[in-house]
Amino acid sequence: MVNFYTPPKKKLTSQKLTVTVTKLDAFGQGVANHKGKTIFVKSALPDETVDIQLTEDKKNYAKAKVIKYHNYSQQRVKPKCQYYTKCGGCELQHISSELQQQAKYEALIKLLSKETGALLEDNPPDIVADQPYHYRRRARLAINLVKGELFIGFRQPESNQIINIEHCPVLVEQLDALLIPLQSCLRQIKQKKALGHIELIAVDSGIILVLRHTMPLTEQDSRLLIQFAEVHHISLYFHGDNLRHASGSKEHYYLINQLKLTFSPLDFIQVNNRINQKMIEKALVWLDVSANDNILDLFCGMGNFSLPIATNCQSVTGIEGVEALVEKAKFNTKLNKDKVKAKTQFFTCNLEDKQQFSLWNQTIFDKVLLDPARAGAYNATEEIIKISPSKIVYISCNPATLARDCKLFFKEGYNIAKIAILDMFPQTKHIESMLMLTRSG
Repeated sequence: MVNFYTPPKKKLTSQKLTVTVTKLDAFGQGVANHKGKTIFVKSALPDETVDIQLTEDKKNYAKAKVIKYHNYSQQRVKPKCQYYTKCGGCELQHISSELQQQAKYEALIKLLSKETGALLEDNPPDIVADQPYHYRRRARLAINLVKGELFIGFRQPESNQIINIEHCPVLVEQLDALLIPLQSCLRQIKQKKALGHIELIAVDSGIILVLRHTMPLTEQDSRLLIQFAEVHHISLYFHGDNLRHASGSKEHYYLINQLKLTFSPLDFIQVNNRINQKMIEKALVWLDVSANDNILDLFCGMGNFSLPIATNCQSVTGIEGVEALVEKAKFNTKLNKDKVKAKTQFFTCNLEDKQQFSLWNQTIFDKVLLDPARAGAYNATEEIIKISPSKIVYISCNPATLARDCKLFFKEGYNIAKIAILDMFPQTKHIESMLMLTRSG
């Protein structure tokens, strides 16, 4: 029998270290240096001197927690959420909005500069922000049973444990006000073990509640939930094997640039309505949309960008991988036909599969907008380069894949002309951004 050598795990030092934090990283951790090693300190801010205990010690870096603060940064603020130290929904409520935004911008600039070789540090920060709380119009709440008692809420940091939530300051006020009565209703359900999770959505057409269940609900429980929905003027859906409408309106929409965009409860929509509006306005300005433009919108969904663009150009072609969203984009175009001036067409195409690209890559487009998921748009990027548009606006929810894709654009003669941080998720470490790329010369 062969015996393999396993080196003993390195024991963490119990020695107390005192360090001064110099900056924040992209995840809101304080960054300090001790004897040449970088230490990431949770819950510490720049200019704070702290006693720390290491929680992880690697060759090139370490992680630590604070034992004692010797002083507090002027950028430290009091969290508004009573569950802040327990809930994993928000990580940065102790940091001022300005410092959160600055740290995210600097992290994005550093990553893009490293990957592309571009000199971006001199770009003036462009921060698209709005209210730091009560911004989330969509949320998924977990349901948890503890000794037969039902709780709803969010998970603890790095855990599957659910924190019972009665108020959430990042939810829009209509949803925040619903948490206590909703919990009270669910506690009356007889078949509690059948309940999965809850999706809450608040848009211009009203509030939507989708209840996921793993077993068929009894008639008594269904009636109780429908009565709750009627009292609170909610559109209620049960989601078992299929999505089933139970009460309220079936028409769901939000308004953007005087356009009415309909969607189904399971469709993706931007969770921050105000930032979505500002993001669209900035995209229109950056693209400099004119009456003669033929514009390509990749990952178009149900027309969030396509329809506002189509109010002032010659043609818009939208490409989306989900057929149901493509049909919704076509429907939304007809619904807003009095405002949509451009020739529009929408196609279903898997933007990861190059064999399907012939649906759109044979056409000449003046300008391109793309808004991919976290995986980015590597394969589509190669095809966009072949089309050679004069301007590209790239909306991103993942700096790593954005930087990777920009590297391809740079190799083919594109430069980053504009950069903005979208403060889509204040109080969290998520970084949303948008770039405009133009051809050299």
